[in-house]
Amino acid sequence: MSAAVSTAGALDDLNTLGVRSSADRVVVADSIDALRRVIFEARDEAVPLLVIGGGSNVVLQRHWPGIACLVRMRGVRVDAAGVNRFAVTAAAGEGWHALVRYCLGRGLFGLENLALIPGSVGAAPLQNIGAYGVELADRLLSVQAMDVNSGEIRDFDRASCRFGYRDSVFKSVEPGRYVITQVTMELSTQPGPVLDYPDLRAELKAMGRDDPSPVQVAEAVIRVRRRKLPDPRHVGNVGSFFKNPVVDAGAVAPLRKEIADLVVHDIAGKFKLSAAQLIDRAGWKGARRGKVGVWPRQPLVLVNLGGGSGTDFITLGEEIRADIHSRYGVTLELEPRILGEP
Repeated sequence: MSAAVSTAGALDDLNTLGVRSSADRVVVADSIDALRRVIFEARDEAVPLLVIGGGSNVVLQRHWPGIACLVRMRGVRVDAAGVNRFAVTAAAGEGWHALVRYCLGRGLFGLENLALIPGSVGAAPLQNIGAYGVELADRLLSVQAMDVNSGEIRDFDRASCRFGYRDSVFKSVEPGRYVITQVTMELSTQPGPVLDYPDLRAELKAMGRDDPSPVQVAEAVIRVRRRKLPDPRHVGNVGSFFKNPVVDAGAVAPLRKEIADLVVHDIAGKFKLSAAQLIDRAGWKGARRGKVGVWPRQPLVLVNLGGGSGTDFITLGEEIRADIHSRYGVTLELEPRILGEP
């Protein structure tokens, strides 16, 4: 199928923050060949190329001075990968939560903790999505991506993806070089629930599930997420606006003097803090700045109160970052990518 062009160029409905934005041209790529044509078009015209999946982890400013390509390749394939193991390959344009449901419905387990994460399959490896003790890297076999310099398809195994906390080779090492076209994960027909997180265990207990099935774990995750997080269909947001900071051991003791119940997770000699706790203790929960604000039930989430712009979100995010650094000496990183021109 060929690429279809929208002359309007509007991106307002293509980002979950719900901010107004536009591009010189918006193109839909629903096949590998269509994607390659768009990439070569942008190269030949010497204009910037913006690739958008579900628009759930980006802050779009007013305008993108080039081509915005909407990746809409579809399809899911399941192949045997060993005893009780199956390789699930999904095209980049598939919805992530729909894929989780598809797998659970077919008795393929391992993604249940990642239920209800917004966005597309193609965006999942970019930031190594994770929730409630599971990251995509734990389940991933390979990623297929197109090199924008040559139009060639390349396969990345797990090691080549160079996954980190909310990071990958696609996001920070060679940003913009590759467009992800499909993702392959290894799942099992044998349940192996990951129940490390207190919120998840508490929800399962409230549900009366002492020995939960993967479907029940997914249901508990969905309940917790819906209770804490706003639905982007009704309240514009990108989920977590900040990453949880990772600090050296020497930074922990001074912070404990400020916050007695400091949440700390040891990760191979480094220490991951709770950005939500720091932001909450600094008094930002429920704060408003004009048309944007901080969600009162989860301070990691910035929300569009109506008519907010990308610049409004960036300004609020920087104000919170400066305050946290001033109070605690901790530098927060933004999780979404900032794209376009104000």
